[in-house]
Amino acid sequence: MPVARELHNIRHMPYGTARTAAAEAAARKVEADGPREHLAEALLDLVEAYTFGGEGQKSFVVFARTLRLWDESPELFDESDEHNLFWEFKWIASDLPDYPQITRAQAEAFLDDMQRRFELQGSGISAVLAARFGWAWQSGAARAEEARLTWITSPRDNFDDCHACVIGRQTDFLTEQGRYAEAFELGKKQDGSCNIEPAKTYHSAALAALNVGEAAEALKYHRLATASETRGNRDLASSRGQSFELLARGGHLERALRELRGDYRELLTDPPSPLQHLRFLLGLLAGLSANLDRGELSTGVVLPGVGSAGSDATVAEFHGWAERVASEHAAAFDARSGTSYYTDLVARSRAAELTAAVLDFGPAVAAAPGAAGAAGASANGVAGTSANGVAGASETGAPGSVAPDPADPDTAAPDTAAPDTAAPGASVDADGLLARAEEAVARKDYPAATRDFERAVALLEAAGWIERAGLAAAEAAQCAALGLDEERSHAFFGRALPLLRSGGADAGTLAAVLTAWAPIAARMNDAEAQIRVTAAVLAAHPEFDPEGLSEDLAERRRHEWGTQRATLRDTLARSLAATRGRVYADDLNAERAAAEALTAGEEFAQLGLLADASHAFWLAGKVQVDRGDTAAAVWGLESAFEGFGVAKKRKDRLLVAGELIELLKQTGQAERAAEIVAQL
Repeated sequence: MPVARELHNIRHMPYGTARTAAAEAAARKVEADGPREHLAEALLDLVEAYTFGGEGQKSFVVFARTLRLWDESPELFDESDEHNLFWEFKWIASDLPDYPQITRAQAEAFLDDMQRRFELQGSGISAVLAARFGWAWQSGAARAEEARLTWITSPRDNFDDCHACVIGRQTDFLTEQGRYAEAFELGKKQDGSCNIEPAKTYHSAALAALNVGEAAEALKYHRLATASETRGNRDLASSRGQSFELLARGGHLERALRELRGDYRELLTDPPSPLQHLRFLLGLLAGLSANLDRGELSTGVVLPGVGSAGSDATVAEFHGWAERVASEHAAAFDARSGTSYYTDLVARSRAAELTAAVLDFGPAVAAAPGAAGAAGASANGVAGTSANGVAGASETGAPGSVAPDPADPDTAAPDTAAPDTAAPGASVDADGLLARAEEAVARKDYPAATRDFERAVALLEAAGWIERAGLAAAEAAQCAALGLDEERSHAFFGRALPLLRSGGADAGTLAAVLTAWAPIAARMNDAEAQIRVTAAVLAAHPEFDPEGLSEDLAERRRHEWGTQRATLRDTLARSLAATRGRVYADDLNAERAAAEALTAGEEFAQLGLLADASHAFWLAGKVQVDRGDTAAAVWGLESAFEGFGVAKKRKDRLLVAGELIELLKQTGQAERAAEIVAQL
């Protein structure tokens, strides 16, 4: 493949291990074999891969090599390369504070060289002044405010931050400085967007509002932040810390823990940099400090070296871990700067308290009458629950059947024949509520839809329409989830399954509802009920009977039957995997998760559902990584890699390739890893 095409393809890969490995290989190839006119491009691409792939510390050496090439052979840089070189200066400068081993003298020398080069290039120095402000702020320098004012009053130029980032960066700074009123006023002015904004601004503004006693405004901006999150900006470490602090200090510790488990657990032990880890931990520590009166509460988070092996940390244990790690980071950064800046921030977080005003997310959430939910069991005794439970949901999502979507007439809950015992007029009232609920869904008023579906459940159940009542409960659960009311969603799913099973719902409906419940149960740290019901439904899945069907119809029904069974296997595997090693019975454990995922993959493949098969093999590989079975893990990940290739799922193929490459390198199989890279 021509080098230009290869570099083009790499730039269109998602950030992560696979892209980084491909960029490394391309840079080595061009540097060794040419063509030399692509060397600058290859090196700049590698800097980008490191910077946004979680390996920012590696970018410094490559960028220094690129600068030497610019000094020695500027003719190798075309107009695009030259622009990228100066733009990437900003990335490197912004990463300088993140690593305590970079000294003040080294950072200042870099910034001086950056300014000299920008002045020679003649494009203005606003980017340099922004970098000087960033270093002053995040190194704890007393002149940080002066540097901020110098930056924002300087002339704008083509290398300056976008308008949205100018507001966002300052709002974040003012919030960290404790200047909450100023931060909130500035954050309210955000009217731009980019790859990280306005989410970053809104998270800072929400916390600032909470600290000035504006609970309603804090909730408003928290919701705006959540609504503006994308795959690209949802892992901003400091914003995640601010969100945790907001929720936990605002009276919603369980919600804060739920979001941590489900959305950003990896920041606990695999952060993008030491400083980003510290800034995340500051918010985490503040939220936990404010709730130490609930120190024995289980968090659903397993931490290395905390408590007994594999057990959830309590709030008190989690707090102790966060305080220790944050203090270690703070000591390292303060030693570099010769200040107590970060030690003081840790002390502030340690002293945090609940706010006077509680964030009002709406009426207090109560389990729906008769729900299995968080306590109790289903009518047939299958779905017992436990106070233990779950870590986060599966990373790759659930393939196969999807849950009934109340907004989609093709998948909405089907009607069933009325039983002889139905009360006269009851169905008419329920049908009116269901119709009104559908109208609410169409206008995305999910709380209203949830209320109407809930009322319909009671009417249908009283009238003897048991399956329809179960379907309405499942719709209520879906709408509650869409309305970000996970507690209520979990309770409604717990109510729906006993009704559906006793009402005679078919296997496809049960599979769809169980699949939809799985990530909610995982985030709620209460997965046992869903896991046990899924296992029971899978065990009871009937054998396919083609009697009375034409050959064509039998083939279609066989495919539907097979898809339902594979989906149930996949859902059970994902649900067990999300508990990260919990054991609910002799055969409900990580070993069962791996076996069901593998079988699901084989069944999906036989049905021609190659993407679903690949997701299942991917899951099997991930579970085997956690179990320490390297050979089985490699087989699962390689199967997924190959399957995604055949299914033409390029992004998923690259993501699983990254995990496979990491595993092969970690287990001393560098040559095999290089073979995977060569196929990218």
